[in-house]
Amino acid sequence: MLKREELTPERVDQIASEAKAAGFDYFLSRAEREQRLAEALIRWKPGTDAWVFAYGSLMWNPAFHFVERRPGRLEGYRRSFCFWTPLGRGTPEKPGLMLAIEKGGVCDGMAYRVAASEVETELSILFNREMLSGIYDAVWVDVTDPGGQRLSAVTFVINPGHPQYCGRLDMDRKADHIAHAEGRRGTCRAYLFETADQLRDLGVRDPYIDSLETEVLRLRGGKR
Repeated sequence: MLKREELTPERVDQIASEAKAAGFDYFLSRAEREQRLAEALIRWKPGTDAWVFAYGSLMWNPAFHFVERRPGRLEGYRRSFCFWTPLGRGTPEKPGLMLAIEKGGVCDGMAYRVAASEVETELSILFNREMLSGIYDAVWVDVTDPGGQRLSAVTFVINPGHPQYCGRLDMDRKADHIAHAEGRRGTCRAYLFETADQLRDLGVRDPYIDSLETEVLRLRGGKR
């Protein structure tokens, strides 16, 4: 589990520096991360709460403070294993795959409400986590909760022009990397299985995640 103590600017600077030394020169500097946050906060009205929409690991390991969470549905985007991770849950020789959302379809997930007094602090922690390599664009979207209320939330959408993007991989290759890739943050398959479990807890069926889970289990001989 990722802890908020691991998401300080100093710690994230260290990770970015190590990544750049290994040849991954697209990792963002602290100034670049702060600029991304400042741009996102333009849409936020100071003195009001802010919502964050989670669709992957943020659902079970947010690592930021919040005062409420609700299931939410995002129309117009779909969940997708579409970018390489050569460090966290993989290696340069056998990179893992991580989730983002791409345009088209629908995505069910979790919406978190951050208190007005903590928005700048908690979103700073969140951006240290999600903007490490610059793979995402922070976008404000309308999420619908189970009661039909629309929530304006910030979420992280894939940047298809980024060097890590690999959205056109076929399902067999995706399953192979998810089944076997492992890095210092753990296995890629654990990330998939946790996502699948969280969606089941929400009463959500995602055929894409279900198909990958079935194939990865087959490749692993039924073992997680």
